[in-house]
Amino acid sequence: MRKKLFVGAALLCSALLWGGESTVAQTVVSSYPYEENFDDTEAGGIPEGWVVEGTEGGGDYYVPFSVQPGLDYGKFPTTGDNVLVSGYPRLSNRVDVAFTPMMEMKAGVEYTVKVDVTMLSAGFPAPRIPSAKVTVGQSQSGDAHLTTLYSSEGDLTEWENLELKFTPSADGQYCFGLWCSSTLGNVGDVMYDSFSVTAPETVEPEPEPGPVVVSEYPYVENFDDTEAGGMPEGWVVEGTEGGGDYYVPFSVQPGLDYGKFPTTGDNVLVSGYPRLSNRVDVAFTPMMEMKAGVEYTVKVDVTMLSAGFPAPRIPSAKVTVGQSQSGDAHLTTLYSSEGDLTEWENLELKFTPSADGQYCFGLWCSSTLGNVGDVMYDSFSVTAAESEEPPVTWEATLPYEETFDDATHYSGEDYLPIGWLATGETPFVTANIDWKPAVSGEWYMVTSSSVYDTRRDIAYSPMFEMEAGKEYVASFYLFMPGGANNPSFKVTAGREQSSDMHTATLIEIKNETVSDWTRYEAKFTPETAGEYCFAFWACSENVSDGYIAIDNVAIRAAEDVLPPTIWIKPGNMLNSLFTGSLLLKNQELKMVNRTEDADSYEWTVDGGAELSDATAAEPSIKFPASGTYDVTLEATNAGGTSSETVSVNINLNDGTEDTEDAIQTVSDITDYVFQQGDLPAYDENGAVVENGTYEVLYNYVVGVNPYYKAFAERFEIPADQEMTVNSLSAYIMMYYIFAESVGEVPVNDADANIKVVLYPEKDGKPDMANAFGSQTYNIRELFGDYGYYKPERRSIKFDEPIKVKGTFYVAFEFDQIHLEAGSGWQRSYIGADTRRHANLQTTLYVLPENAIEGTNFTPDGTYCRADEFCPALEGYSFTVMPWVTIHKLAEGSVEGIENDEVTISVSADGADYKVSGLADGARVQVWSVSGQLMFDGVSVDGEVVISASGWSKGVYVIAAGDNTVKVIK
Repeated sequence: MRKKLFVGAALLCSALLWGGESTVAQTVVSSYPYEENFDDTEAGGIPEGWVVEGTEGGGDYYVPFSVQPGLDYGKFPTTGDNVLVSGYPRLSNRVDVAFTPMMEMKAGVEYTVKVDVTMLSAGFPAPRIPSAKVTVGQSQSGDAHLTTLYSSEGDLTEWENLELKFTPSADGQYCFGLWCSSTLGNVGDVMYDSFSVTAPETVEPEPEPGPVVVSEYPYVENFDDTEAGGMPEGWVVEGTEGGGDYYVPFSVQPGLDYGKFPTTGDNVLVSGYPRLSNRVDVAFTPMMEMKAGVEYTVKVDVTMLSAGFPAPRIPSAKVTVGQSQSGDAHLTTLYSSEGDLTEWENLELKFTPSADGQYCFGLWCSSTLGNVGDVMYDSFSVTAAESEEPPVTWEATLPYEETFDDATHYSGEDYLPIGWLATGETPFVTANIDWKPAVSGEWYMVTSSSVYDTRRDIAYSPMFEMEAGKEYVASFYLFMPGGANNPSFKVTAGREQSSDMHTATLIEIKNETVSDWTRYEAKFTPETAGEYCFAFWACSENVSDGYIAIDNVAIRAAEDVLPPTIWIKPGNMLNSLFTGSLLLKNQELKMVNRTEDADSYEWTVDGGAELSDATAAEPSIKFPASGTYDVTLEATNAGGTSSETVSVNINLNDGTEDTEDAIQTVSDITDYVFQQGDLPAYDENGAVVENGTYEVLYNYVVGVNPYYKAFAERFEIPADQEMTVNSLSAYIMMYYIFAESVGEVPVNDADANIKVVLYPEKDGKPDMANAFGSQTYNIRELFGDYGYYKPERRSIKFDEPIKVKGTFYVAFEFDQIHLEAGSGWQRSYIGADTRRHANLQTTLYVLPENAIEGTNFTPDGTYCRADEFCPALEGYSFTVMPWVTIHKLAEGSVEGIENDEVTISVSADGADYKVSGLADGARVQVWSVSGQLMFDGVSVDGEVVISASGWSKGVYVIAAGDNTVKVIK
C-alpha cells in the first residue's frame, strides 16, 4: 500500500520547496467576506497568513512584495495609507508574487475577488512597464497557480478597480496570487490595494445523522445505559407486523420485571408483548468495520421464558451475522438453540470474514405458535484477534525495473519504492509535476528547486549483488528544465547508500538543462564482488535550479535483455484555433514511435479507424469521424512484451463546404512553450541555450542570428487540398530595431525589410523557385518602431490573399540587420514564439548562410530542417498562425459531420452575446478577423455571456464547442 505515494506538485511546491515542514501553523480563511487593506501591517511586512515568492539573487534590500506607504511610491492608496508593492532593486527576469492565505471554498459557489491595481513606470530611454496578473491555485506556490483571473494589457498609470469571479470545481483550500512580472531590468513595479473576497450567502442544510459504525474493539453492550423501552445507539429492531399498539419486537427492560436476574447490571434485551403466532423478532447490532482473515469473538448471554397452557411453549433463539441490518441479509448462523434454556447460557462464538467490509450481528427470538415465551439477551461483546499488517514481501532483484507506478514496490510508509533511500534538504519523492506527464504511467521520482547553494540531494537505488569484472547498466530518463539558474546532476556507484562510499562517477552534467525526457545509460564494472547501488545526485551549485525528475529506471547486467520501454506519440496535426486538433478529409495521422529496444510491433486502434500496417514501426491511421480514439502498441523483444496506450482526439474537416479557420502546427496542450525570458538562442560558441537568455543572448533560434536570417514553418496538408491564406498572425517575443544610432559604427536598421513567403514543398523542403506568393514589409512598420518587452501579437495582412495547395511553408526572410553593438550595449534583435513538439518532430526550417563552427554542415542556399542544421533543435517549431479558407473538396469525396446545437443571441443594445446549448465547461473564444483574441472563457450550466461593449465595429468569429460563427458588430 502506498500511503504516501500520491504526492502532487502542491506538496513539492510547498513543503519541499522550503526544504522541510514548516513549524508555523498555516492561516486558513473559512468565513467571508475576507478583507485586507494592508493598513494594519507595519511597513516592510506582509499581512498574517500571506506568503511571498520572488526572484532569487536580489541583494540585501530586495523584497519581492511588502507593505509600504503608498505616498513613498508617489501613489495615493485607495484606502488608508499603505499598499502592497514589490521592492527594490528591479531585476531582470523578475517574477514576484504575493499569495493570500489559504481559503476554504465550496464547489459550485461563485466567489467575488476585488482588488485595486496600478503600476509604476521606470527605465530609459522609454518607460518600461511591468505585467500584473491575478491567479488562483491550491497552494501558496507559483507552480500551482495555473488559473489566471486577470492579466494586464498596457500601462496602468491610474488605479484600476478589478472585480473578478472564481467558481471552484471541487471543495478544497485555494489561495489567490497577486503578481508583478518583467523580463527587462529597471522595470516599474505593480501596486495593489483594497483586496477582498466575498461569497454569496448560503444556508447549509442540517446534516442528517449517519449510521453508527463500530471500528474499534472490544465493543461491549450490557444494556444498562439505555432507558427501559428503548434500544442502545446504533441498534435496529425488526419484527412481526400487526402486533398491536403495545408490541415491541425487542427492547431494553429491567430483568426482574420478567423474573430474571441479569448477568450484569439491571437491564436485559427482551422481545415484548403480546406473544404472536409466526413470530420472527430480531435485534441487530450496529454495523462493524471488519477485516478479511481476522477472527472476531462474539460473547453474549441468553435465556428463555416459558409460557402457555396446558404445557409450556418454548421459543427459539439464534445468533447470526450479515452485511446489513436486515433479516434477509443474515444468511450465516453462528448459534441456534435446542431445547429449554431456563438458565443463562454463556455463548462464545467465532466469526472470520472472507472480505473486508461492514458486518453486524443479529439476536433472534422466533416461534410459530402463539403465547410462546420470550428470549432474553445480556452482556453482549465483540473482540478482534490482535493482528499485524502482513509484511511486504517484495524486494528488488536484478534485472530491476522501476517506473514508480507499481504499488507492490512501496512499503506504504516511504516516499520512494522499497529499497530506495533519499537524503538531503530537498529530497527526491515519488510524485509528478502537473504540467509534465511521465514517460510511462503517472508517477516518477522528482525533487523541486533548491533553496540552498551547493545542494546534495541524493536518491540511492536498492542494493544489488554484483560480480567482479562484470559490466552492469543503469538506464533512466531525465528531465531537468532548470530555473533561474542552470542545474547540475550526476550518477555514481558505490558499496553503500552513503555519499562517502560513492567514488565512481558514471555520468556528470554541469550547469546544463535537459528540457525534455532524455534517456541516459550509466555503465559500471565492479572490481570486487559484493553489494552495490547507484546514486542519483541533484548537485547544483546555485539555488533556484528548477525541478529534477527521473523516470523508468532499469538496472541490469549488460547481457540481460529487459522488455521494451515504449515511447509513442501522435504525429503532427494541424491545430485549429476553433476546434483543436484538426485532420482534413482523407488525411492520415502518422504515429511517432521512438521505442529504442523493440524487435517487433503490434498496433491496434478502436472506433473503426484503419491502420496502414499493424506491424510497422510507425504506421499511419485513417479515422472515420471526429472523436477520441485509443491507440495501443505492444512492443516485443527477447526480454518480453510491453504495452502502451495513448488517446488521440480527432476533429475531421469533412470538406463539404468552404471553412474559415485559423491553424497552427503546435498544440497548446501538449507542446512545450518557451517563455520570453527563456527564448532559445545561440551562445557565442553556437550552442543552443534554453534558459535565462533574456538580455544576455540576442541570437534567437527563431529569429535573426549569425547563421541565418530566414526561417520557415511547415504545414502538412493533403496534396489535393486547396486553401486561401488571408492573413497571418504571430507572437513576437523579443524585438528591438534601431531607427538610428551614433558612434564609431553608425547603425540604422529602420529601413530593413522582411519578406513573408508561402512556398510549396519539393523534395521535403521549401521549393524556393516556385513560391505560391509573397509580400515585402518594412520591419519597423510591421513590428514596431523600437521594441517591446512582453509578447506582442502581430497581424500580417496581404494585399491579395495567397492560394496554396498541398503542404506549404510560411517563411520569414529578413534583410541584413545589425547584429553587433554599434553604440554602447545596444543592437537590433528579433525573436519569435518558439515551441518544442511533444512528439519531437521538427517543423522549423532554416536557410543557413554560415555553419556553426566545428560542425560538418555545409550551406547550399536552400532551406533545411532545423535539426539537420543543429541537432539540438529537434522538435522545434515556429508558432505562426495562418488565417485561411479551407476550400471544399470535389463532389462525392466528402462525408457529413454533426455539430453541437449551439445558439448565439445578442442583447438589445448590442453590448453582450449569449452562447447557449453548450456542454458544461466547454471553451468559448472570440477572435477578430485580424487575429486578436477578444474573449476566452468556459461555459457554466451550458451557456456563457460575452461582453462586447469595448469592441470596435467589424466582423468577429465566435468559436464555441465544435462550432464557429461569424458575427458583425
